Amino acid sequence: MELITGAIPCDDQPINGATLMGENRFLTSWITPNSLEIKEKYRELTTNIISQRDRITALWSYVKDIPYIQFVPTSTRVAGKVYQQNDTWLDPAQAIKAKRLNCFNKSVLLSSLLRQELPPEQVYVCLNNVEYDGIDGHAVSYLQLDEHYILETTNPGIKSPFLLARDMDIYNAVLFFNDKSVYNVPDSSLREPLGFCCLPFLCDYVNAKLCDSYV
Repeated sequence: MELITGAIPCDDQPINGATLMGENRFLTSWITPNSLEIKEKYRELTTNIISQRDRITALWSYVKDIPYIQFVPTSTRVAGKVYQQNDTWLDPAQAIKAKRLNCFNKSVLLSSLLRQELPPEQVYVCLNNVEYDGIDGHAVSYLQLDEHYILETTNPGIKSPFLLARDMDIYNAVLFFNDKSVYNVPDSSLREPLGFCCLPFLCDYVNAKLCDSYV
């Protein structure tokens, strides 16, 4: 799974009805590096950590350790009206306070935190299809450093954030976005909803492909 190779810039895309009250939001609006809550959480997690690798690992570990749930149901009452969602995409500041998060919520939270560390052209959320016993939609964070990496956060048994994208054969990229831009892979479509379940095999699959040479 590689960014740029095969991916082309495209217009920002509105996502319909995934928020707490069902309003539309553009993809780029989900990454919030300027959020005060995100800035404070970044400082909390990285203070006194010297190396960039260790800071990235600390941010990833925090998000990975938030319990995963395949779908996040919510019920919100505003001015006497109740808004219910079977699966909710939370703003990163909301995600910090949630007890459990799905793959999209984890990915936008981690990418927003990573944007405190890196410029936008190095940090993305990747919406992809995972091919394993069928095809399901999924979301991961994506970094461009010395190589291209994906950061999988849905399984607490994964040992490292630094997974070489070119080795992750089961992930097929469809869309990349950050707070500035959106890219898509032509002639691809995302399996919806994003329902890839945190299967037990994932930990073994990922850990067998870990990159241990990143500096």
